[in-house]
This record gives sequence, C-alpha cells and structure tokens, in this order.
Amino acid sequence: MPILSVYDDTHGRGVCRSCLAAIVWYELTSGKRHPFDGEPVYVRTRRDADGRLVAEIDTSVSPSHFQTCKDAALWRRK
Repeated sequence: MPILSVYDDTHGRGVCRSCLAAIVWYELTSGKRHPFDGEPVYVRTRRDADGRLVAEIDTSVSPSHFQTCKDAALWRRK
C-alpha cells in the first residue's frame, strides 16, 4: 500500500492544467507539492517534531492525480 505523508495545513484546491480536472494540492513532508483527485482520506495522523499535523494518505484509496491524469506523461521530469 503506497503511503504519502503530507502536511495537513497545506492543502488547497486547483484545476489540472492539462485535463481540467478538479484537484486538491498538498505539500509532502519532503517539501514537494502533490495533487490528489478530490479530498484524500487519511489513514492516520501524527505530529512531527515541530508540532505540525502530518497526515498519511493511502494512494490506493485516494488516488494521486499523477496516477489518473491522461496527460501525466507530459508533466514528468526527465
């Protein structure tokens, strides 16, 4: 089960520039931004060393938009 850890306080709504689907952006704990289709379901939450709420998201339940966008290959970095 692929799990992504995101900061709960970083989510925002947007639209995919390729397929125009509604997406929700989160900042991963690695610092990168990541899009999801709809509001993701948290598997569990925890506090990091700075006290920020970190949510763990199972991408098999809450798909990453990178997995579902028909134009995803156009956005991949080489």
